[in-house]
Amino acid sequence: MMRSGEAMELALRDCCQSIRIGKLLIKRKNPDEEPTVFYAKLPPDAHERAVFLMHPLLDTGASLLKAVALLKERRVPESSIIILNLFSTDEGIRSILDVHPDVRILTTEIGTACPSHFGQIYFGAR
Repeated sequence: MMRSGEAMELALRDCCQSIRIGKLLIKRKNPDEEPTVFYAKLPPDAHERAVFLMHPLLDTGASLLKAVALLKERRVPESSIIILNLFSTDEGIRSILDVHPDVRILTTEIGTACPSHFGQIYFGAR
């Protein structure tokens, strides 16, 4: 996912140099609003591949739910979607797996809250 997921892209390219990368931009104007897809460009054969959905923070899961729904619209099977992230909450994990039980989530830490300052620090937007 653009912006936050791009923080993880260089490391992915370092270990998988020939990987094909698509881009999704999903945003909300207000925290109470439903996320909206502003941009989506995927490799044409994404439905035939394993898809790493990179998003460092899994808090409520709303943006990732929107991303998984978009991937499914593009015929990517749930079982081919792997969410890669750094920090997750129990609530976020449950929100994804309740709706999409075959999606896999690989995270480094599960806590009660995500460090919201991650993007601010990484992108210098403090």
